Amino acid sequence: MGDFKVGNEVYFAWDGEPYTVKSGIITEIKCLGDLTYIKIQDSITHGIYRVLLEEIYRTESEIKAVLKREFYVKVNEVKKDIHTLKDLLKFMYNNDLTIDEDDGHCVREERVAVRELAKEICGIELGE
Repeated sequence: MGDFKVGNEVYFAWDGEPYTVKSGIITEIKCLGDLTYIKIQDSITHGIYRVLLEEIYRTESEIKAVLKREFYVKVNEVKKDIHTLKDLLKFMYNNDLTIDEDDGHCVREERVAVRELAKEICGIELGE
């Protein structure tokens, strides 16, 4: 990670919305015990974020690759115990896979896992 300096543009994931990449300029670097915090001013909203050093990246493509890996680890965790149509139907029955129309919230990892399993097990394309 190292060698970040005040004034560098960096990229980070925003905890408030999973898999959302934000960018900004480092305004301060602080060490608190074993942790190094980076204060970043958002490039669009100009809000200030405190992010751990190990959670910032130099390029957008770097962080997107990390987020994609993390996403598919979670998708594969959902898929690991679903092997048959029976398993898939039980999972779909016991989990809410709908998208909330008010805020667009859903468990994306579960929706992607079900979409992939429907294709693998049944040959059915569910769309997005």
